Formats: sequence, C-alpha cells, structure tokens
Amino acid sequence: MKKKNTFIRLTIILGLAAILGGGYFFWQAQQSSLPEFIASGNGRIEAEETHVAAKYAGRVIDVLFDEGDMVKQGDIIAHIDAEDLEAQHDGAIA
Repeated sequence: MKKKNTFIRLTIILGLAAILGGGYFFWQAQQSSLPEFIASGNGRIEAEETHVAAKYAGRVIDVLFDEGDMVKQGDIIAHIDAEDLEAQHDGAIA
C-alpha cells in the first residue's frame, strides 16, 4: 500500500512539474513576440544612400543630378573647375 501511495504522489508531482514547465515556456514565448507593427526577419539590405567625395578639391561648376535621383556606378555627378589643377600641373612641369 505504501508503494502505491508513493507512486501516486510521484506521478502527481511529475505531472504538476510538467504542466508548470509547459506553462512557463508558453508564457515566455508569448512575452518575447513582437508587436504586430514590427516585422522581423533575416536577410541582406542593400544601401540606398551613399556619400560621395571628389578625388581632387575644386569649385563645383555644374551639378548633373538632383537630390534623390537614382545614379549608377560610374555616372558623372558634377563637373569641377580644373583651372587650379591645371595651374598646379603647369607649375610642376616648369
């Protein structure tokens, strides 16, 4: 009779532990979920905006694109006044 009582008590304790453990994990899963207006995922994001710089300093004389226009690699964005560079080049040669 004592073995039967011990077995019943052990079964009840293990059952309660399983129910409490499952409830805890279910509660944790509900707490960590994001609000509906937030999306999550894995992937790669391509840059849509980048900063550019000229190789040489100078005064910009002509801008060929407006802000927000799409450009490709190699497109000429602006023309720079090369008068100062030509003078430096001529001075270096002389």
